Amino acid sequence: MATEEKQQDKKVEEADESANHETPKESKSEPSKANHGTPWHCALNHKKISLPLAVLVIVGLILAAPVTRYAVLSLVIKQSLPVIVLDEQTKAPVSSAQVLIKGVVATTDSKGRATVKVPVGPTELKASKQYYKSNAKTLTVPIGKPKSPVHITLHATGRQVPISVLNSVGGGPVSNAVLSALNTKVRTDEKGKATLVVPADATQLAATLKASGYNDASVTIKVTTATDPANNFKVTPVGKLYFLSDRSGKLDVVKSNLDGSERKVVLPGTGKEIKQSTVLLASRDWKYIALLSQRDGGENPKLFLIETDTDKLTTMDEGKAQFTPYGWSGDRFVYLVSRTNVEYYQPKKYALKSYQASTKKIVLLDESAGGGSPAQYQTERLADAYIFDKEVVYTKQWDSLYIYGLPASLNTIQADGSQKKKVKTYTPAAPNGFTYLNTKPGEFNELYIQCLGCAPDKSTFDEYADGKITAAASSYGDAQFANDVYNRYIVSPSGKKTLWTETRDGRNVFFVGDSKGEHGKQLGEASDEFVAYGWYSDDYLLVTRKSSEMLIVPADGLKGGIESAAKVSDYYKPNYLIRGYGYGYGG
Repeated sequence: MATEEKQQDKKVEEADESANHETPKESKSEPSKANHGTPWHCALNHKKISLPLAVLVIVGLILAAPVTRYAVLSLVIKQSLPVIVLDEQTKAPVSSAQVLIKGVVATTDSKGRATVKVPVGPTELKASKQYYKSNAKTLTVPIGKPKSPVHITLHATGRQVPISVLNSVGGGPVSNAVLSALNTKVRTDEKGKATLVVPADATQLAATLKASGYNDASVTIKVTTATDPANNFKVTPVGKLYFLSDRSGKLDVVKSNLDGSERKVVLPGTGKEIKQSTVLLASRDWKYIALLSQRDGGENPKLFLIETDTDKLTTMDEGKAQFTPYGWSGDRFVYLVSRTNVEYYQPKKYALKSYQASTKKIVLLDESAGGGSPAQYQTERLADAYIFDKEVVYTKQWDSLYIYGLPASLNTIQADGSQKKKVKTYTPAAPNGFTYLNTKPGEFNELYIQCLGCAPDKSTFDEYADGKITAAASSYGDAQFANDVYNRYIVSPSGKKTLWTETRDGRNVFFVGDSKGEHGKQLGEASDEFVAYGWYSDDYLLVTRKSSEMLIVPADGLKGGIESAAKVSDYYKPNYLIRGYGYGYGG
């Protein structure tokens, strides 16, 4: 019994000893419950979340204070800040003033406005200009887009002179014109007005005027604070007009500014010209001038080219021939040649040509055929050519002696010689008959064709437009063809506008329409002494009065109508009419 108790006690002691050895081993591998839930312990175990949050907290603390907020954001953010500079006394905008913010300089426009792109945050704005006292103000460039411009005023130390700048053609205001004098300058506003500040002790000053699209001008400023007509200045649009003049007693080619100033003889007459047959035609962009003249005194006239950038004279075509000019298609001049050294029965009596001014090359568009003998000849005649933009429309028909049954045709070809087509052939109704074609312009880029001999005892009529030919309305007849008067459409350089006149109650009414000669806007009316002449750019119209005066008017019209158009110059207009001519200016 005693022995069993001793054995039992020994087992208990061994179990206790074993338990005492295992407890320290477990404490080394598991954290204590007291430290397991701390924020630091969570942060260390969740770094992907905790680190960005920490950065956001730090940034938030920095941005919470204005000083540190702009110090950080100015390193990465810039904002466009509009500034308006005003005259302290008149409250008028101060143009050409210098604006300085954070080292960035800008110049105010005609509205006194400038925009600078600078880092956000507190800063100083400085404004200055000659004959003004500089000024500064503190401000904060916002992070977001400014709701309104920052205004700053300048105090004038000189005399404030009001000026205005007008277009010499039509008298309209010229905006953004720069007037410079004594190291200071101003820009005119949309009304053509500005105020120039100059030294108070001056009485008058020499100044220069510059405006985009206008000739520079030298002017004299009357120093006064009152609005004075002496300080209403005019500038002339850039450009030169070319025309014929016999003021010298000879027939000269003359050029001038659009207002008639700086008149100059480009090509002096020789005294050998035949006035009635001399013709001058300008391309729509006024880069080239075609001149038909017998100035060399030879038996036949010649075709000359004048390049307006240099006034260089080049002979386009010459020879034993007569020339009939038809007009310009782009930089190609289209004309007919009638050779005087070729007999009627021989081929190549007539030739339709174009001359490309930019390359100085002639393209033969078409040429006549011939046949028979001097006693019984037949010659094909090219006639009645019209220019529809790049397309040349013309007729071919036969003149003959004792030869009948020959057809006629309506033809088209591009001015560069491509896309030659015979649109329609007209044959005689009788085997021993003949055909003869007459043409007449209709509406814009439209042509009526009358055929004599295509039907027994009556004329037939066709209408050509948009590249297609159709029979005219059954009601259209000889009387309408003979008596109807259609508008002569003159196309602007861009091709987007047309000019024409209509006679109403004995007076010419002028219209400007779209590229198809439609939706015309009336520009006024005038006596029949006024005739449309051409365009200069798409902004100005040229008209003539009494066939001897060239006038110019803005394309958007004048309050006084065409009769109040400004005179450019007297000029010589030959007695030469080009029917349906609309792709070039002159005549």
